[in-house]
Amino acid sequence: MPLNLRLTAQVAEALLAAVPEGALLVGADNRIVAVNRVLVELARLQDVDTSSGAPVEALAAAVAEQLPSGSTSLRQLNRRHFPRTAEVRFLDGRLLRTSRRPIDVAGQRVGVLWLAEDITERRRRETDLRRHIHTLGELARERSEFTARASHELRTPLATILSFCDLLAPPSGEPLSAAQATYLHTIRRNAQRMQEMVDGLLHAATASTAAGGRQETAYARVDMARLLGRLTGELQPRAETASVFLVHDHEPGPPAYADRGLLENALAALLDNAVKFTPAGGTVTVSAHPYDEPDGTGWEISVADTGIGIPKEFQEEVFTEFVRAPNARRGAYPGTGLGLSAVRDAVRLHDGHVAVHGGEGEGTAVVVRLPTGRPAVGAESSVGVVGAESSVGVVGVSSAAASGAGSGAGSGAGAGSASAGRG
Repeated sequence: MPLNLRLTAQVAEALLAAVPEGALLVGADNRIVAVNRVLVELARLQDVDTSSGAPVEALAAAVAEQLPSGSTSLRQLNRRHFPRTAEVRFLDGRLLRTSRRPIDVAGQRVGVLWLAEDITERRRRETDLRRHIHTLGELARERSEFTARASHELRTPLATILSFCDLLAPPSGEPLSAAQATYLHTIRRNAQRMQEMVDGLLHAATASTAAGGRQETAYARVDMARLLGRLTGELQPRAETASVFLVHDHEPGPPAYADRGLLENALAALLDNAVKFTPAGGTVTVSAHPYDEPDGTGWEISVADTGIGIPKEFQEEVFTEFVRAPNARRGAYPGTGLGLSAVRDAVRLHDGHVAVHGGEGEGTAVVVRLPTGRPAVGAESSVGVVGAESSVGVVGVSSAAASGAGSGAGSGAGAGSASAGRG
């Protein structure tokens, strides 16, 4: 077939008019074939001859006048050395991204297409975003350091207050009148409430610092069944005081590779929430079972209660710091909204997954799945929300079911054992 294709000004102008970027088409003879209106405005070429057939040197000279002296772009332009893509800074502060594409037909070079785009605003937004991210990171670091420092400073006087409350109360102290006993109970209750808030702040600061890579995590082998058994035992007195049945089912299994401190704080927060938001006569069921699946081995830990539940529309949001569900706020339950955020951060550091089951008035089951292997650096966790009908976890266990789950008042890690208390 004879070669009868060539670049004509009429065709080129129609094509370049449809291009959203600034566009310049130069023929093999270094003469302008076509320029679109966008490029004329971007490069301030209103007073330059850009008609078809005009030499491209006049256009290049007009652009050179707008570049800072000594700039790389100007040197490249003077040497006629043009990279395929470049970012060109103009004297007025604008930043243009340019690119050139050779046009070949049947192996023959017939021209070069130049494209230009104003990226000044985009670069400004990217710079602002990087600056804001850095500022937020610094603020988060300062917040964590302040929270940790303040929490440590408050823990000592609170512990002293509680110790003296114990010394004043019988049998350590003298018999108290009814009024004195009421005063002492009020002091102890509020000091304990403050201590819980301080512990929550400290746990959140520790977890967020570790999640941000500012604290070295100490991974070691952890016996999950033994850990859950101990935490459940420590929770037993509080459950008895609140008249809440505490049922636990911990199977033996392989050790998990975890940071014991972070994991213990997270699990303690789950257990604390379960008892706190369960009314008298309700049940909290704690279970820990190893799993062995094609994608790996791990532990599945479930903390289920028959309490007030979490509204479905808040089941993801409650994993954010200082966020509490509306029914928790209405019920005047003490807390800072930091417990589940500590769980989220700890799970993230262990390559795990946490899911919420249930709904408002249906109780809550929080299921944590943790692999037994060493977590990968910079791992990401996931937070899921699952419907109340899910088969994972225990939701809505009745007091009768709790009574039948096992016998005895111990809090060991034996499978099927149960602890029940009614203060």
